Amino acid sequence: DVGIAEEHAVTFAAGLAAGGIKPVFAVYSSFLQRAYDQMIHDVALQNLPVMFAVDRAGLVGNDGETHQGIFDLSYLSLIPNMCVMAPKNKWELSDMLKFAISSDGPIALRYPRGEAYDGLSEHRAKIVYGKSELLYDEECIALIAVGSMVKTAVEVREALKEKGISCTVVNARFVKPIDENMVRYLAKNHDLIVPMEENVASGGLSEKVITLVEQEKLPIEVLPITIPDEYVEHGNVDILKQEIGISTSAVLEKIEKELEAK
Repeated sequence: DVGIAEEHAVTFAAGLAAGGIKPVFAVYSSFLQRAYDQMIHDVALQNLPVMFAVDRAGLVGNDGETHQGIFDLSYLSLIPNMCVMAPKNKWELSDMLKFAISSDGPIALRYPRGEAYDGLSEHRAKIVYGKSELLYDEECIALIAVGSMVKTAVEVREALKEKGISCTVVNARFVKPIDENMVRYLAKNHDLIVPMEENVASGGLSEKVITLVEQEKLPIEVLPITIPDEYVEHGNVDILKQEIGISTSAVLEKIEKELEAK
């Protein structure tokens, strides 16, 4: 613990890694922003095995507008050599911690504030670098969610099933690199792919999926579910999710409108 000195903490971790130690820097998402230069120059440029445990990722509610961790998937993904991942539940968090500690390069593990989600315990595929996890394999609509949004995706699927609409759910796991082969697979037998993330639109999972679909001219429509590229005020997390359009009901409404427009 070096206090409120994130720049020093990252450079200190880089020095430890260069000396053969596997340092873990646990830090709030919004505070890690302060050390962006050090992440690039001191850690990633040398490809040092520093693990960033990025806490308070996503909406943090009453912690305040300045503490919303809504940019990390974007700013971390911009850094060469950096690996970025997020777990769907507490068991995957444990597995990803072990995976990250064994990594031989810089790696970031982002997780939300609050109690760890304990659902989907039956889904615990081995963590493989850059590979997603297929939770439910159906057709028509494919939800590819990362981190905290996997729970939301499962709830959306249940609501769609009640309406007679089949739905695939993929746990993205990695945002850098994204599982491009999974996106290609989904494009073969789905009409709509819905990337879901608790992160701003620019530079996150959705933008990467859209870029791949456009570059390879894959035969599938993309409906991104993201936080708008704007600051989010403090408040109750459930209310904020509804207001900015990433709650279960908001996502369901967006999908239904997309289907009606076809």
